[in-house]
Amino acid sequence: MRPRGTWKRAAAIWLGGAALAFGQARISVIADPPHLAWSDFRTVDALAGAEEAHIGAEISFPRPLRMEEVAGVYRLPEFTITVAPEPTRTLARASAKGSAELLRHEQGHYDLVLLAARALARELTTFSASSATELSQRTQDCVTNHTERATRLSEAYDRATDHGRNLAAQARWSGRIAEALGVAVVDELEGMPL
Repeated sequence: MRPRGTWKRAAAIWLGGAALAFGQARISVIADPPHLAWSDFRTVDALAGAEEAHIGAEISFPRPLRMEEVAGVYRLPEFTITVAPEPTRTLARASAKGSAELLRHEQGHYDLVLLAARALARELTTFSASSATELSQRTQDCVTNHTERATRLSEAYDRATDHGRNLAAQARWSGRIAEALGVAVVDELEGMPL
């Protein structure tokens, strides 16, 4: 699983009319779909390494991504970040499809990206800058940072669970992920930042 932000190709900046007043942006995060099904995975003959399935989760922003400016201060307005399977990178061997355990494991990868996107959204709501260029760069750096964190956490998840084959470790991680999804603010999981 290699989550990849689509900031560079999906988010263009539009500097339209200034808002009359603005406070902290409300940036929401959704997963579309919220729960994976085997129909979300393209069937392949083989995958690299020990994988039977691979979710390529993508973090995307609205197009175009706007900025608001009031009295020389730029901020991001209210918008929604979407986490979704990226079809060309969401793959499964035909022999693996139908395994409820493996689908739960892949859901864990997907949920880790969702948690990282939530942490990203919380950080972005605090951003302001004196120029559109500065805000754009800070936003891009933030997306990169949280995407890299999600990748490292996902790799740790695979190592600890042996790609879902270690059922005891999988159950522990699944419980921690579910717990984290159930609270409003989570900045780390298993000692790793989101």
